[in-house]
Amino acid sequence: MVDTEAYDEGLVEARADFTANDFRIKRALDSMFRSAAAIKDDAIISEDLMARIRSLRHLLKEVGHAV
Repeated sequence: MVDTEAYDEGLVEARADFTANDFRIKRALDSMFRSAAAIKDDAIISEDLMARIRSLRHLLKEVGHAV
């Protein structure tokens, strides 16, 4: 008989860590986005950086992060 209780506990703990990191990731992405939007001297660079941040946010959502 296989004991899955330890596996289930580890799974719940890993998911809790994953979710706790969502907050940190969201704050970092928001900060980078604001910094990119604040670039006034070069609109092309600003838009490029914001597009890359949006892409990163999308990819993180695809793997399950709530950002």
